[in-house]
Amino acid sequence: MKKKIVYICALFLIITPFLYAQHAIGSWQNYLSYHNVTRTEPAGNLIYAIGNGSLFSYDKEDTSIQCYWKGNLLSDTDISYIAYNKEYKTLIIIYSNANIDLLVNDKEVYNLPDYMNKNMIQTKNVNHICFAKEYAYLSTSFGVMVLNLKKKEIANTYILNKKINACAVDDAKIYAASSEGLLTGLLTDNLLDNNNWNKVSDIVYSFLSIYNDNLVGNILYQGIYLINRSDYSYSQLIGGYYSFMYTYEDKLIASNENSLALFDNIKKIHYLDHYLGIAHLSYENGIYWSAGQEKGLVGMKFDTTNKSLETIVSSIIPNSPKKNLTYRMKFEGEKLFIAGGGKTSQPQEGTIMFFEDKTWNSFQEEGIDEKTGIAYRNISSITQDPADEKRHFASSVTQGLYEFYDKKFVKHYTYNNSPLEVAVPITDPGIYKDFVRINGLTYDNDNNLWMTNYEVKHFIHVLKPDGKWVNLHYPEVDTTISLENIIFDKRGWLWATAWGYNYGVFCLNTKNTLEDPGDDQHKFVTNFINQDGTLLSHKKIYCIVEDKNGVIWIGTAQGPIILNNPSNFFKDDFYCTQIKVPRNDGTNLADYLLASDEITAIAVDGGNRKWIGTGSNGIYLLSPDGLETIHHFTAENSPLLSNNIQSIAINPNTGEVFIGTNKGLLSYQSDAIEPKDSFVDDDVYAYPNPVKQDYAGVITITGLMMDTDIKITNVSGKLIYAGTSVGGQFTWNGRNLQGNKVPSGIYFVLAADKDGKQSIATKILIIK
Repeated sequence: MKKKIVYICALFLIITPFLYAQHAIGSWQNYLSYHNVTRTEPAGNLIYAIGNGSLFSYDKEDTSIQCYWKGNLLSDTDISYIAYNKEYKTLIIIYSNANIDLLVNDKEVYNLPDYMNKNMIQTKNVNHICFAKEYAYLSTSFGVMVLNLKKKEIANTYILNKKINACAVDDAKIYAASSEGLLTGLLTDNLLDNNNWNKVSDIVYSFLSIYNDNLVGNILYQGIYLINRSDYSYSQLIGGYYSFMYTYEDKLIASNENSLALFDNIKKIHYLDHYLGIAHLSYENGIYWSAGQEKGLVGMKFDTTNKSLETIVSSIIPNSPKKNLTYRMKFEGEKLFIAGGGKTSQPQEGTIMFFEDKTWNSFQEEGIDEKTGIAYRNISSITQDPADEKRHFASSVTQGLYEFYDKKFVKHYTYNNSPLEVAVPITDPGIYKDFVRINGLTYDNDNNLWMTNYEVKHFIHVLKPDGKWVNLHYPEVDTTISLENIIFDKRGWLWATAWGYNYGVFCLNTKNTLEDPGDDQHKFVTNFINQDGTLLSHKKIYCIVEDKNGVIWIGTAQGPIILNNPSNFFKDDFYCTQIKVPRNDGTNLADYLLASDEITAIAVDGGNRKWIGTGSNGIYLLSPDGLETIHHFTAENSPLLSNNIQSIAINPNTGEVFIGTNKGLLSYQSDAIEPKDSFVDDDVYAYPNPVKQDYAGVITITGLMMDTDIKITNVSGKLIYAGTSVGGQFTWNGRNLQGNKVPSGIYFVLAADKDGKQSIATKILIIK
């Protein structure tokens, strides 16, 4: 058992005014989705809720909302079930990977990883939790697991070799609703011995509950039944289909999305059709708390006269992304845009989200299907019109191209109203309209919108500002090739990665004559040769970026490959570079950089460092030349949600690194921002400032040029510290060159560009 204690309120005591504007260097931020609320649990002043697998609470007294995540109290991510015990003030949290947390008093977390770590053939789902005394009984796919909430440990595991839907416990017995019928066992018997369990009925109950000293069961599609505990006969209390049934205080609640049975006692039942889309309903002190899915957490009172639920607290949803989708991300200025889903085995509902001024919003989703006559799904990229920030285009890997204005749908481009082509022969448009495969949306410097069209003759289309189209075909790219990501380098050359049947890299130089392909340079490379003349065996290529020195970095299934001289790409003797990292073990041996990692995403920060995302090994921060690993964050050593990285985007002005994983989004506050072209008095400053002498974080000097030379002196002019900025920012730990903390006083920061042509100064006050 691992214990974690976080005193949330104390954090606010050390925040200075500057830190409100920017996160502390090295800190992690949570951007999980808390929409689509599926479960609620009352806990005194708090109401806990699960939204999209994430936990939040609502304080009934001050109406505040608290979000919990792996970097804040919790041990893991993707929650599947919660249940609250009032006596021990403990919220049991079950994760989809079978990890278990006990959140006590909303501030202490005890992690119980044994169930997750246990090797077993059966799935580890937890279907139901009930409480009796200090014990929690977890109904699982193999039997019953018992937690001792007092000792905060797993007390027993009853291997029954059958799925248990739910349990109920009275003073003498445990009742287990299994997939094969109703089982019972005496609490005084050794229940580790299967012989002490008795099958007493063939009836398969989906839920059980002890309500007003009665055993009550739910039979799917039939109704709620009173079970005789002597002979296990049963009689119907109310008919109907109910997807859940639970007891809260003096109420028994059974419901589905649209209808509800409320028990005041075993004989007084209120039935109502509500059509509220309720996924779960709990109760405390006269208020029903609904998991209203997209409506969020909703508080309601039951009007006995009108037999209706009246909303008193509506639509509690934390400010968060609508979904935990991060297929592609990009910044347009200070706005982060996310295209939710692309190449997936299962169709992904169309999703475009954006983050601006610390607020999450989404583009229109509803009604697009009806307007286009085709499902809106699989959004693979999004881009903003440079001439009009309200106009956006989004690609779909199955449905074509969508145009939005002010986040509202405007137009759908497909095979029958544009030059976009279908990936299969059109014999029946009603069948093949799902095969207009578009990706890689990117604008060039002339405001032309470029896109790829998978597995067709004209695999690149360009929509010009005047609305005219240019459709490009080059013979080396045939209909088996799917170009995906597009970038333009500093020369204006197009680079695109290909996936599918033929992985590779395509390069195009139009020589600024877009509509005259006769003078174009173009080449598609599937087999790369490295600097040693070795033919690289990997075929899969996932991503491509250009760094600040014009070097092209390509992410492959076996590490990154580098094009140090991209202008040589069209030459016959062209080769790539695999960075060799010395082992520094006394030999001259070296290893290829990250050669065992699948490189799924690459981003370049303000200091020209490389953020490298992998398919199963987390994220790396590398030095500009790739020879030094500055950080390697994994789900095991950091708050990273998953080791499967899908996309990376960096806010150029703050250095916040947004990391998209298969489990959602979070960020890391880097120490690098985009450098300035020159020093400006108002832009160069230090924060926090003044600095309390007991401050433990770093002091940041911002607004700098690339590779700014920094010298920090005291009032006497003595050199205290020196270094070079990372991009447009420099951090100082408040210590001198000998590693000792500096005393209180005024310190001058002297900054000069790397050529010594520009300089500027600012100062830092350190106080007791």
